[in-house]
This record gives sequence, C-alpha cells and structure tokens, in this order.
Amino acid sequence: MTAAVTGASFRGAGDAGGTGDAGDAGGAGSSGDARDALIPGDYLFTLRELRYPSPLEPELCTGRTHRHDNHHVVFFSVRGTAHVDIRGNRHHLPPGLGLFVPASVEHVSDTSEDSTLTAVYVRPSAWQGPAGAVRDVTVNAATRELLLHLAYRGMSRQQRFRAQRLCLEFMAEPGAPGLELPLPRSPLIQPITRQLLEHPEDARSLDDWAWLLATSGRTIARAFRSDTGMTFSEWRTVARMSAAVRLLGEGTPVGTVSRRVGYTSPSAFATALKRITGRGPQDFRTR
Repeated sequence: MTAAVTGASFRGAGDAGGTGDAGDAGGAGSSGDARDALIPGDYLFTLRELRYPSPLEPELCTGRTHRHDNHHVVFFSVRGTAHVDIRGNRHHLPPGLGLFVPASVEHVSDTSEDSTLTAVYVRPSAWQGPAGAVRDVTVNAATRELLLHLAYRGMSRQQRFRAQRLCLEFMAEPGAPGLELPLPRSPLIQPITRQLLEHPEDARSLDDWAWLLATSGRTIARAFRSDTGMTFSEWRTVARMSAAVRLLGEGTPVGTVSRRVGYTSPSAFATALKRITGRGPQDFRTR
C-alpha cells in the first residue's frame, strides 16, 4: 500500500518501492520468515495507523478481540490519547507512553476514526526488552519522529537498520505508569460506567444512582468492588483522569479540562491528576 501524506497507511516492511519502508532487509541476518505476510524477509518491524482499516492486511489490529501469534505489538498514539483493552482493562496511552503487548495476548484496539492509535508490529527475535507480560513502555517525541521518518523517507539499508535498532532500544525502556481502567461486566453498574465514560463531569452520588436504578447504594457499592476491584468513587476518579489526559493531549486548556471532568477549579483538578498519575497537566501536553 502507498502511504498518503495524511498518514492513512504507514508503509511497512515488505512494501514495494525504495522509500517509506518501515523495516530493514539487511544487516539482520536471515531470521525473517517468508511466510510472514506482515513482516516479510529480514525486516524487524512495521507500522500501521489503525483508524485506517486495510482488508488486504488481515493480520492488522481491529476493534474486536484478537491476537497475534507471530508478532509483539507496541501501541502508541501519534497525538492525543488512545486506548487498548486487554483482559477487561482499558489502558490509556497519553503522549509519550506506549504499551507493549506480547505475542499471543488477546486485545481490542481503538480503531475509531478520530483515534491516532498506531501499532508497531515487532518480530519477537528483534525485541530487546522483557517480553513476558503486558507493560508500559516509552515512546517519546524523538522516537515517534524517528518512526515516522522511517515510514515515509528513504535511506540506505544500513542506515535503516541502525535506526530500527535505535527505535527498538528506546521503546524497550519502561514507561511511566499509565491509567488502567477496569471495564465492568455487571449489568447493574454498566449504565453508570457508560454514563461516566461519556460524561465524566456527571456528579451524581451513589445514592442518586441507587434511586435511578431502583436499588440500594450498598448494592451498587458491592458490585463496583466485586467487578472492578475499585470503589465507585475511585472508579469515577480514574475515569475522569482518563478523559482529562485525552483532552490535555488534544491541547484543551487546563481550565476547560477541569470543568469537563467535573472539577470546580483547575487547582483541585491538578491535585487529583497528580495524585492519580504522578504528573501534572502540562506533562500530558503533546510535544
């Protein structure tokens, strides 16, 4: 496929042509698998922006539960914030943070039209970091720019190989803790969590929800603790911070963000964000 200027499809390993390849066919030995339709030859990785579906590449990530037996995946957002769901947990990816998903781990990707979630499919033999579990990794501004440069610009085979190795080395570094939001299975509390995900400013109390759902606050509290491992208040706070991180990454002013996620003042919001993430609002700005 040909990469458009808008980034509709990053050209990956094995794409025809002398420019825009995201992998390297030289310097890596003969570890490539000719049967690998996504990373052919000796390429180390390939990239795809997931909001642009590709029926010609069935191995790409989708918005349904799936797995990749032959590839590790590193997810990151080109700008703003995206998410990946794994085992009932939603992992939010603000600027600078990536998510490493080992081969064979089932996941659901954010493929909505307004998402900029990007997948780096990595040959397992090329990965330089721990590969035993899902974990946060670093995809800072310099790494993002280098990945985009690999996707769109031509260079010699040896230069490309060195650049790929550098990207893999950077992406293997541990990232700051991300926001992990458990998604409930209980039909009792799903109306509450769905509303809070869509409208994080909703300030209704546990008793308000109990009245609306014709049950007791204690029943709802037990359901939250049993299904998510969090109290109602804790879950709502993390949901608010998840929305806030996305808005900050989009460049929304701090005062506006604080109101949209239910805080009466920017200082109260900044304190809550610092308590949950360890970082202040300015740290989530796109760099």
